[in-house]
Parts: sequence; structure tokens; C-alpha cells
Amino acid sequence: MQAITETLQAGRRREELTFSFGPFRLVPRRQLLLQDGRPVKMGGRAFELLQLLVQRPGELVSKDELMEAAWPGTFLHDSNLKVNMWSLRRSLGDTQEEPVYIATVARRGYKFIAEVQASIGDVAAGLPHVEPAGLSRPPVVRGVVGREAEIAGIAEALIERRHITLAGAGGVGKTTVAIAAAQVFASRCRDGVCFVDLSTIADPMLFGTALVTALGIRGNSDNSMAAVLDYLRARQMLVVLDNCEHVLPAATMFAGRFVTDTSSSRLLATSREPLGTPTEHLVRLGPLGSPPPGRALAIGEAIKFPGVQLFVGRAAAWSNYQFVDDDCDAVARICHALDGLPLAIELAAAQIGRFTPRQLLALLDQNLGFRAPIIDAATPRHETLMATIDWSFKLLSQQEARLFGLLSVFSDAFEAEDAVFVAEAAGLTPVDVVTGLGSLVAKSLLNAQAQGAGLRYRLLDSTRRYAAERRLADPASRQALDRHARRMLALFEQSEEEWNWREPADWTERYLGRIADLRAALSWAFGADGDPVLGIRLTVAAVTLWSETAILSEAQARLETALGLAKSIACDDLLRAKLACALGWSLFYARKLSNENELAWLDAIAFSRSAGDVEYQQRALVGFAFYLLQIGQIPRAITHLEEATALGNRDRDLTATSEADRAWAWAQAFAGELSKSRLVLDRLTAAYSLAEGRSRKDANEVYRFITVRFNLPFVAWMQGQAEYAAKLADDAVEAADRGGHWVSQSNALGLAALPISLETGNLAALEHYTERLRRNLDRERISRWIPVERYFSACLRDLRGDLRAVEDIRAAIEELIDCRFLMRIGSYLAVLARAYLRQGRTKEARKAIARALRHQEDQGERWCRPELLRVEASVLFHEGEPLLAESLLQQALTEARAMGAKTFELRIATDLAAYWIATGRRPKAIRLLAPVYESFTEGFEVRDLVAASHLLQGARACA
Repeated sequence: MQAITETLQAGRRREELTFSFGPFRLVPRRQLLLQDGRPVKMGGRAFELLQLLVQRPGELVSKDELMEAAWPGTFLHDSNLKVNMWSLRRSLGDTQEEPVYIATVARRGYKFIAEVQASIGDVAAGLPHVEPAGLSRPPVVRGVVGREAEIAGIAEALIERRHITLAGAGGVGKTTVAIAAAQVFASRCRDGVCFVDLSTIADPMLFGTALVTALGIRGNSDNSMAAVLDYLRARQMLVVLDNCEHVLPAATMFAGRFVTDTSSSRLLATSREPLGTPTEHLVRLGPLGSPPPGRALAIGEAIKFPGVQLFVGRAAAWSNYQFVDDDCDAVARICHALDGLPLAIELAAAQIGRFTPRQLLALLDQNLGFRAPIIDAATPRHETLMATIDWSFKLLSQQEARLFGLLSVFSDAFEAEDAVFVAEAAGLTPVDVVTGLGSLVAKSLLNAQAQGAGLRYRLLDSTRRYAAERRLADPASRQALDRHARRMLALFEQSEEEWNWREPADWTERYLGRIADLRAALSWAFGADGDPVLGIRLTVAAVTLWSETAILSEAQARLETALGLAKSIACDDLLRAKLACALGWSLFYARKLSNENELAWLDAIAFSRSAGDVEYQQRALVGFAFYLLQIGQIPRAITHLEEATALGNRDRDLTATSEADRAWAWAQAFAGELSKSRLVLDRLTAAYSLAEGRSRKDANEVYRFITVRFNLPFVAWMQGQAEYAAKLADDAVEAADRGGHWVSQSNALGLAALPISLETGNLAALEHYTERLRRNLDRERISRWIPVERYFSACLRDLRGDLRAVEDIRAAIEELIDCRFLMRIGSYLAVLARAYLRQGRTKEARKAIARALRHQEDQGERWCRPELLRVEASVLFHEGEPLLAESLLQQALTEARAMGAKTFELRIATDLAAYWIATGRRPKAIRLLAPVYESFTEGFEVRDLVAASHLLQGARACA
């Protein structure tokens, strides 16, 4: 065995040429950079640059050589090289004033200055993937200038205070300081740091949705704010709310509720004004220190001021600027004139290369009289920032200025291809856009960062707002919002196609990062000046993202809006069918299964028939049937499923056929047709294996493997295969766990693992699975499983002797009935009746079993009728009616045998045999129970079989 293991491990390692420097290893053939053995994310261009540099350590590599390596055969402005080199340095953590790895050689190129060792060595093939995290984590900041005291003070204050607001003017560096303080404090946060960028939302009503998305809370909570507080209550986490000022009422409301809630988590907010809660600890962030005017300073003295440090560092990074004594006065006066605002200083420093510091100072003197008319009651420092942005804007070429305005349509990070698409309507060519992006980054009007194989760009909040004003004033940019929405449509239609083949985690990371722009595009499309048909198409295209990430509450709201509009305007029926199907599924996981769900499915069926689309007709029929099963309308469900399976029989390529077969088998089991059900479920179980790959096809195979295994255990257990049923249920739970299929795992727990554990009397398993469902509800807050978890938790406590648990069982059942989650409700009520009987509460038991029988009859759930009759017989025994009880047990036995429910047959035979033994009919009891017991082939340690065995042994011993 050890030899086999070693052979397998050897097969997973490869001999690779590697370049090592510091904690890094570069593996060129695999386009891989490792830091301490972990993959480092970096853009493809940055990788090409690094590869060329490390292969020539200590040598000057010219700009032309680097441009040819990263952009072979393409002419681009050298600002693109600077952008990608800056991205590379950030990936290496080499952004300090004195570089460790890459040195700039002014106007000539770059040099790799660290020691590099080239070698041939083993590199593991199965390196860990960089998985997208559930939390939205803050970006990494390095090289923060002049804020050490503030950062340390905030991190220290967070130890004692639950809510801190960092307030200050726009451009003063609040975000940078907050992120840096969060990095310092992170070691005290057991559950991590969550960064919520509120500048990406324009509507305060989306505040709760933005929080839920950033925290990675999946599911369909009815109240986003309550869901967030519930999520944080059990965690030790730091939440950073950035840019609160334009959603201030919502942020204040959340902060007020947060600090009064019981939690170990902390809240760090940034805002231009305080949030105003009673317990808020306010930290006001002032400007960077700059030399006072009129004071003659040498370089050594001037560089001690943080404002000067920032200016010189940024100018050196972008323009190879060398700080000299003659420039001290001009640089000091520039920093002072800009009120020490870091963003304003960076914008000015970006112009070094075009202007000397003295020329720059003269230009600023001419322009800083500007007062932005769009800012009401702006602070002097904020006016300085807006004047500086305006001055930087006026220095742009006409094409750069138009592009800058156009980019304001993006709410979050975007790629060059996005900008090219939007800018096309304003007459800008792809070359104009790519060159302009590099120039805007070089001038600090635009940020760039590595993402996958390329760069993603982003406007800061202040610059985005200024750029939006300029866009509105530019007649050539009137179509920008329409182009932005169409770009989102193209992207999300592409996501639907890529969903079929792209690795799931990679797909989610790629498209979840677009959700802010998706929201903005939908808001515009459904607004007064928008395009409703485009909005409907975009809503349909976004369904896959909402479904894959389980952002169900947002999906439901968007789908209701789109479907309501689609019914009122000229629209394709297939689009209407897709919207109705998606709405039906989003409502399926709501706390209460309302009539809206039924109406959505009926719409879906009608629209798909009208469109003549058999694929969506089958999907709608299956979805509606699943809904009917949940609310306990078994005969109606079977009717629709027979239509769906008939469609599948005519065309086996329909994608919902296997789901139709599974649902039909499940419905037949509820109707008491166990043999029919088992035949189909066995076939489906054999058809789907547990694939181990990471592709979408593999994920779909795993999904089907899981789903059939939370239906089959129910049937196998009734047919007398308790061990097999328990194994199937556990297989489903574990497969879902390995794949991160939390919704499917909750289904497997609630529909298979927990009921099987309860009915077989395995309390250890019942406790284990209850805890797992409880943890799942933190990950995926699917409301309908909350009362299910409460029910099984209460059952566990009851079986362990807690006399108060019976009331919690009753309360959970009442909640399930209120939610219309009526599937199996008769069996739940039978469990309640048994619990009442154990406490001698016969009247309550009578009421519970009477309700159970009514539900069973009304719902057509014939499967549980023998068990309900058995429990009713127990009530009759307690009421002193043994003859009626005996008659009822014989009726129950006949019904159990008719449907092939061996487990119920055993229970009933055991109760009847016990009564016969007690009334002197021992031989008859043995003749009844022995053949039933002996027909079992497994599960002899299960509670029912143990009880039957003990009864038989006692009866035979006395015979």
C-alpha cells in the first residue's frame, strides 16, 4: 500500500525549470508564480514582464524589449508598460521607495536587482487553487505614507470599541487608512475581515443587498438586515463599510442595530460625515503633513513631511522623477496648496514629466480658484480636491477627456474590452481606448489592478462622480448608459454559455465581480429613460448568476419587476416563460410557499406552450410539480409529472427529463406506490456516479448523484433496508459537503439523513446531522429549513428525556404548516402524538393524530397511512379501547403489506404481537411476528428490529 501511495505521489510531481528569488518561485512553463508555496494572482502581461526580467537578473532590460515581450507586434503608448509594471510590483509587494526586486532606470527601462537562482526541481501538479472566498475581502494596501499613527490608533481602538467611523473630506485617504487598520486588526478576527464598497451602489435600498452579497450570505432571507445581524452574531469579524456618505440613513440604521446586538464582531465605517449613532467612536482624518509656506528646506528636511514623501514617490514611480534641492520649495508649496489631500497630491504628481515642479505650481495657482458647482455645502478641502480633479481633466486630450467621462458608467472594476464597447458609440476606436486607459492610470485618474490574465480598471468614488458630470455634459456620450447595459447583457449571456464548461469556482469569481454593474444596468433599463425590453433580457441572462450564488432574495425582487413589465408590454413569450420559471424557483425556497409561487409556475407553463418551446414547457411542469409536492398536493403533482415525462419520452434530449423522472418517482412513493418508485430511483442511482473533476459537467453529475440519494433513502427505509437507506443519505450529505453544494446538502439532511436517523432511533446520527443543518443555515439561509431544523432538534431533546421539548416539536410543526411546507406533515404529527403518549398526555395525542390523518387524507399521502393508524391504535390503547385498537392494527397491517412497506409492517406486527402476548395469545403472536422479522436481511441493530427480536425471544422463552 505504501508503495502504491508513493507511486501516486510521484505521478503528481513534475520536473520544472524554476527561478527562485526571496520567497517566490517562478515556473514559466506553467505560467505560475508561487509565494511560500501558494499561487500568486497576477495578470498575464505582468507575468511576461517578470519572466523576461528574472531571466536577465542585474541587466538593463529596455522598454522596447519589455513591450515586445508583453505585447508582441503591437504598438502601444508606454503608459501601458508603466501600468503593468506597477501591477507587477504590487503583486511582489515591491512598492516601497527603495525597491527590493525591480528598479527603474530613468527613461531607459527596468532592472531586476534581487538575486535569482535558476534550477530544475519538483513542482507539485496538484497545487491549491486560488478559490474565491465567500467574504468580500479588502484589497491589499502597501506603501501607505504618513498614516502610521492613525492606523495604529484605529486598530487599538477596535479592541475595545465595536463601532468606529473614520470621517474626513473626499480624497483624504479614508479608504486606504481603514484598509490598513483592518489589516493590522485582522489577526484578532477569527472569522476574517469583510469589505463592503458602498460606492458601487447608487440606491440606498440596495444597502442590505450589498451587505448580504459582501458577506457571502446565500439564500432567501426575508429581511437582509436581520440576516446580516444573525450572521454576525455568532462570529468574530470586522466589517468595513466604505463610502457611507451617499447611503447615510441606511448605514446609520444598520450601525445602530449592530451595536445593540450581541456580537463579538466590529464595525469600521468611512464617511465624509459621522453616522450619528449614540455609541459611535469618531476618528477624524486630517490632511497629510506638509511644510509650512515660506520656510526654506533642504531635501533631508522636506522629505520628512508625508505630503512631500507621497508626491516624490508617485512622481518617481510614473516619471522617474529625481527630487533635487531646487525643487524643494515648489514641491512643498504644491502640497500645501493642495491642502495635504493624498488624492489631489497624486493627481498633481502624475503631471511630473510634462511639467517641472515650478511649472506645475504656476498652473495650480491659476486653476485652484475653481469651485465645483455640483457640490452643495462642500468643505474647503473637498473643493480643493474637486478643483484638482477639474484641473487634471483640463490637461487631458479631447479623446482622453471623453473616455474619462464614459468610464463613469461603470460602478465597479471593468476590463479594457468593456471600455472599448461603451466608447464605440462616442466615436473612440479600440486603440484610442487602450492608449487612453494607460494614460489615465499614469495621471492617477484611474486605478488598475491585476485580475486573472489581464488588468481591471476602476474609478475612485470622487473621480467617478466628477467624470459622470462631464459625461452628462458631453453630447457624444448620450448613449453611454445604453451601451453599458448592452455590454452587461453580452457579458451575462456569455456567462450562460460559459456556465456549461467553465470550472464552477472560476465562473463564480468571474461573474460575481460584475454584480454592481449588473444592478446599475438593470436600474437604468427599468428607469424613466431606459429600455425595458433590454432590462427583461438582462434579467433573464442574470438568472444563472443569482441561482449559482444563491442570491435568491435579490433574484426574486428583480424577477417580479421584470415579469410584471413583460406582461404589460410587447415581449417574446419565451422570455416571459424564462422569467416565470426563474421566479417560481426563487419563490420555492421562500419561508412561506405562497400562491404567488403557483401563479408563477402556471404563467411559465402557459408562456412556454404559447412560445412552442418544449424544453421550457417540461421545466415548468417539473418545477410546478415540485412546488405541489412541497405543499402536499400529491395527485396534482403526479398529473403534471406524467405530462412532463411524456414530453421526455418523445424527446430524450430534453434537459429536465431526469428531474421529471426523479420527481415522478418521489410522488409515486408519497402516493404509496413504492415498487413503481423504487424501479425508477434505482435506475437513476445507477446512472449517476460521483465524478471527481472540477468541470461543470462533473458538478452536474455530482448534483444528480446527490439529489437521487435524498429521494431513494425514504423508499428504501420503508421497504425494510434501514442500513442501506442510512448509507445513501450519508453519501448524499458527504458528496454535497465535498462539492460545497450547501443547498443540496440541506435538502439531503432535511429529506433523508434526519428523518432516517429519527425513525431508526440513531440519536448520535440525529445530533450530528442536526448540527450540520444548523451550520448550513449560516452558509445558505434557506428559510424553509429553519423550522425543519427546529423540529428535529426538539425531537432529539425529547428522545433524550427533555419533557419541555414536546412543546418545541409542536411549535415547529405549526410553523411548517403556516409556511405551507406540508410534505410529510402527517408523519411529523404522528411523532408528536407518540411524544405526548410517552408523557401520558392522551388528549393531546388524540388531537395530534387526528390532524395527521386529516392531512394524510387531504394530501393523498398514502405512504404514511399504516403508521398513522398504528399510532392511533396506541392512543386507543391508552384510552382503554383495546378491541378497537386491535382492529385498527389489523387494518394497518393489511395496508402496509399492500404497499410493500416492510418497516411499517414490522412495527405494526410488533405492536399487535405484544397485545396478543399480553392477552394470552402467545403462539398466534409468534406466528405473526416471526416471518415478518425473518424476512429482513439487514438493519438488525435498528430500534424496530431490536424491539421485535426482544419480543420474539421473550415469547419463545415462555412458550
